[in-house]
Amino acid sequence: MPTLGLLPRYGQLFTSHLRHPLLNEIMIFAAEGLVYLIPLVLLYLWFTPEGKRTNSAFQMTLTLPQVTTEDGKAKSVFIFITIVVSLVISYVLGQLYSHPAPYMVGYDTLLVDAPENSFPSQHTTVVFAFAWAVCYVQNRWRDGLIAVMLASLVGISRVYVGVHFPIDIIGAVGASLLGFIIVYAARKPVRAFANQCIRIEEYITEMVI
Repeated sequence: MPTLGLLPRYGQLFTSHLRHPLLNEIMIFAAEGLVYLIPLVLLYLWFTPEGKRTNSAFQMTLTLPQVTTEDGKAKSVFIFITIVVSLVISYVLGQLYSHPAPYMVGYDTLLVDAPENSFPSQHTTVVFAFAWAVCYVQNRWRDGLIAVMLASLVGISRVYVGVHFPIDIIGAVGASLLGFIIVYAARKPVRAFANQCIRIEEYITEMVI
């Protein structure tokens, strides 16, 4: 995979962590850990009946409550498909353009990973695809706003810890937005697919019981 263009120099950007140990820990968690909330939210939406969902403000934002069980399952499918389509677009972008991650070119970074193409950020693609989907499936603007804020934190933290350049985050946001637009345009067949998934689960459940 060829490296195209010249990488800009971000020396101060990747050495700013030297004086902020607490902020470092927060950013490391945001960069590596926040993305794992997404499968938990999808599973919670799918398996938890409406009456058992919590009403706390923070958990309401994460779990998208106040929907029927079937609506929760349909929403989880919509979000999941949005993430998958966005990742496919992100992969295609990575084949068209590539450059090494900051830790691969001599920067003093907080995290070091295996050598790979840094463009675009897969983590950021996932969290922004999740955020755009939440903005659509939820009726409350607050939920979408918080989802976008958390996604932005992930993107910023990926640059802060030194695993991506800012252009990688911009590419990821673009890939996720395009992925959401495609899934939104195909929302009727997506809903039909979600209904089919729900029927399959009901059939399997009846057989087991």
